[in-house]
Amino acid sequence: MITLSRLIRTGIAAAALVSLTILPGCWDEVNLQDVSYVSALGIDYVDDKFVIYGQMINFASVAKTEAPGSGPAETWVGTGKGNSTLLAFYDLMRAGYATLNMEHLKTVLIHERAVNQIEDVLDALNRHRASRYTSLIFGTTDDIENVLNTENFFNQSPLYSVLYMPKPHEEQYTFIEPLQMQLVVQTIREPKELTLLPVINSSSTFWSKRGKPISTQLISGVFVYKDFKYKGYFPEKTVIGLRWLNPEFKQVFVEAGQGESTATVSIKHAKSSLEVSKAGADPRFTMTIKLSGSLVEMDSEMTKEEIERSIEELVRGQIQSLFDTGRESGVDFLELEHYLYRYHNRYWKEHIEKEDWLPNKGTLAKIKVDFMLSDSGKFVLKKGA
Repeated sequence: MITLSRLIRTGIAAAALVSLTILPGCWDEVNLQDVSYVSALGIDYVDDKFVIYGQMINFASVAKTEAPGSGPAETWVGTGKGNSTLLAFYDLMRAGYATLNMEHLKTVLIHERAVNQIEDVLDALNRHRASRYTSLIFGTTDDIENVLNTENFFNQSPLYSVLYMPKPHEEQYTFIEPLQMQLVVQTIREPKELTLLPVINSSSTFWSKRGKPISTQLISGVFVYKDFKYKGYFPEKTVIGLRWLNPEFKQVFVEAGQGESTATVSIKHAKSSLEVSKAGADPRFTMTIKLSGSLVEMDSEMTKEEIERSIEELVRGQIQSLFDTGRESGVDFLELEHYLYRYHNRYWKEHIEKEDWLPNKGTLAKIKVDFMLSDSGKFVLKKGA
């Protein structure tokens, strides 16, 4: 028998279920106008204080990729100071009209003055629950505001720039692989491994608009770390050989030959490997680099062998120059010690670990470069003798 009290309880339960079905789906809904999303952070260190630069981008400008507007995409850059990275970010909040949020943080830019504080910077970013391990990390020797306020082509969003999307640039001009925060943390803690941070500066040299130079972003070199210690800034031209060691190598144009006989070659594939001959505490290495590419331009007749030999000599010279630059600066750019640490650990522990080891002049015993010209296009190559 159904009692009155049971009917009442059933009615209350049914009413509760009905009320749940009409509640909003997003219990923690946030209005976009109440939040300011920081897309890039710049970190400087001046007079023993951290200086934070936060860049915000107008969401409406992101849609300008397919339909550029008549005016330039809008960005805002704020500045905060403090005794730590998070305190500087907190200072930045003081003049914010809305909640500053780092859930869409895509890039971190570290000035050369702050390079020795990188452990504190990474620790602060990792402690901030909203920051992401997928954020890109770059260095700069330029004023951070100059880099954050560079111009974009066709009034596109700043998201379509080297600072935010370096991959398209690397695919047509390979130099140094961009690093996400997770890889920076991994390599900087790995014993004897180098961490190479790409350095982005602003440049008004390459492009102009209506006859007036415009400022664009340019990868100009690398910051080098080893075992959490900063080893220095190296401009691109001094370490150009790094491109041949890049595991994400995509494309490089190089000139073959000299004088009146020259050709331009597009190199599409590069792979490097090491071999070691262990002799006491004085190992000897052989580096092998295999390349392939196609002919895209030729000023005068050359043989296939002449082109291949010229490219091999060029690359061999750049690797030797990279090795010599590292020796003079106390940097093992070819990561020979890390190779021993990973693949010959017992030998490394017995002969290398206790030493402040650096390669000597004879450590790199041989550089083998093998270039294959796989395609000559429509050009007719001179027959070899």
